Amino acid sequence: MKGVMNLTGDKVKLVGYTFAISLLIPPNVGLNIMGLNFEDLPLILLFGYLFYLKLDDYKKNNLDKFDIYFLTFLLVFVIYTNIFVESKGVFNQTNLRFYFYFFLSFLIVNICDNNKNRIEKIFEPLSLVMFINFFIILTKFEIGGNLNGWISNNTAGINPFTSGRLGGLQGGGPNVIGIICAISALVYLFKIFNSEDSNMNLKSNKFNLLIILISLLNLYLTYSRGSYLAFGVGFLILLLATDSFKKQIKFYLIILITVLTLIFIYVNPSIFLKQTNRGFLNELGLNNASLIQGTGGGNYIKNVYKEYLVTLDEKTLMDEFNITYSASEKNNNKKLSANTEGPVEGGFLKLDFIYKDNFLPRSVISFHYSDNGTQWEQIGFDHTNGSVINLIQNDSYFEVGGWGDGQSNDDSYLDGVINEVEIKTDTSINRYEFPKYKRGIDYFVLTPKLRNVYRGDLNYSESGIQLERPRDYWLALPNYVDLSKKDFSIVVGLDINEIPKGNETIFSQSSILRLNEEFNDQSWKWSIVDGRMYFFWIENVDNGYSNYLGGQSLRSGKLISVDGKFQSIMSDFNISQYDEITTSHNGFLTMSVEYGILPVVFLLLSFLYLVFNNLNRNYLFEHIIFTMFLVQNLTNDLIYSPDIAIYFWLVPIYFLKNILRVND
Repeated sequence: MKGVMNLTGDKVKLVGYTFAISLLIPPNVGLNIMGLNFEDLPLILLFGYLFYLKLDDYKKNNLDKFDIYFLTFLLVFVIYTNIFVESKGVFNQTNLRFYFYFFLSFLIVNICDNNKNRIEKIFEPLSLVMFINFFIILTKFEIGGNLNGWISNNTAGINPFTSGRLGGLQGGGPNVIGIICAISALVYLFKIFNSEDSNMNLKSNKFNLLIILISLLNLYLTYSRGSYLAFGVGFLILLLATDSFKKQIKFYLIILITVLTLIFIYVNPSIFLKQTNRGFLNELGLNNASLIQGTGGGNYIKNVYKEYLVTLDEKTLMDEFNITYSASEKNNNKKLSANTEGPVEGGFLKLDFIYKDNFLPRSVISFHYSDNGTQWEQIGFDHTNGSVINLIQNDSYFEVGGWGDGQSNDDSYLDGVINEVEIKTDTSINRYEFPKYKRGIDYFVLTPKLRNVYRGDLNYSESGIQLERPRDYWLALPNYVDLSKKDFSIVVGLDINEIPKGNETIFSQSSILRLNEEFNDQSWKWSIVDGRMYFFWIENVDNGYSNYLGGQSLRSGKLISVDGKFQSIMSDFNISQYDEITTSHNGFLTMSVEYGILPVVFLLLSFLYLVFNNLNRNYLFEHIIFTMFLVQNLTNDLIYSPDIAIYFWLVPIYFLKNILRVND
């Protein structure tokens, strides 16, 4: 025991391997004592060991200036987070984790110096984490939880580049393992660039190169855009600061990397250009942030998303979020009036399809409503999967309201009166109206099964034709334009008795009546499901409508009726949105909501002071790593992730000790 306690030269490496081991223990397994589980044990044991060493040091020496500064900061933070918050509690789990990681970082920095025990040694054991995660990729190993292990996208393929993404074992999901992979790659790139002869080091020490390659592969398969950006920023700083290359070579390397990055984005647009809710979610957070008083540690989701979460049942709230709302909180957040399920007369719905969004290689879809057909309100936000959607050519009839030829055989056809339809492209506008005398000329009413003219009775209103559920006919429009690879919009004027509660098709280009033997197949359809708009399309006929945009997302919006008019709301949370509200936060914004804007501003100013007072090439590694953390913390709340917090707070506290050492 005495020999273990007398560890000297390996103390920093011991810290590094303890951190690495904690990243390889799946979360929420075992103890569940005040939120502590098996993944916390290595850190608790390390804390006990370092605390023992610090106490032993105090017996020999008094508190130095670094100790006094840090302990004063910690005391002020503890007092602030238990007084200037709405939800007070000394044993708040989020608060306790902040106190623990602050103090753990303080203890670790005490065993680091400028020579033998440099802080970068703590990051080197991440190579072990990279090997284990590479094994997860090879085996597609899945474990319990929403974000752990290999996250399959439920496809039958075995190709790791298309069948899922890496979530890691640490429990924070792809964004957390992503920044860990990025840091690991930078650690070993720094070792190569910082050697006396980079070329010789690369040839003689193949282990460094192996870890870099594995780390980059793991990073790629996280599909974490924030981690990609963090790695890019870190690598650029390293390249510009290193003396291993001449300025001319650096210039050519930057040009080459820029070109390769643009090509990579163009070839993989869905990774970088897919839709994101971050702007919308950040706006919600800002609306709940105050200058001084916060909501309390761990209450960000409960307060910011209250109007959504109150729509969930109590059991789901407790099981998934560990949140409860009082009856008064639920009643105060009812946004809808009682009259939201009535009929709509003379309303208009519109689908906008942008084939290529300006110069970006992606298609964008949006949905709108109107009372007069000229002034439009958007339902939710734009939707894109980040890639170009090439709709299958189809010159057969357009279908209004769905029908029963195999495309709408689930009773998903629309119930209502169709007053008019407009199909608009950059080069043409086709308008359709539905008086009785235009039947067989401007539009057709056909039977679903026999695919010929319907002979039964039809109901006409003064302005259009009645579609009923169930019905024995379908409304077909002559197709005068090829919509494939074009921008277009579809406007449908209609009357409905209520917003559909099930799945109803509004408009589609999915007729399987062949007018041209060379091409003609199901292509796309526009549907409304429980008030939410969807755009389905087919890339492979055998797979059917497996691709869609819209639907259950905080950005989708929901169509409702109020006093006989269309309106939309951002409401009715679905558990499928779990990832959206738990992984898309700006870390400093989260702190601003929970603890107030003032302490966050203090932290940021402190970071600036510490960074600018440590602008020394001897601390290049620390600057690179800390910059990477800060960059990704703008899109993901890394400082709230236990797996990153153990690394994040090391650097500013390390900088503080260096400043005080120099001053002394």
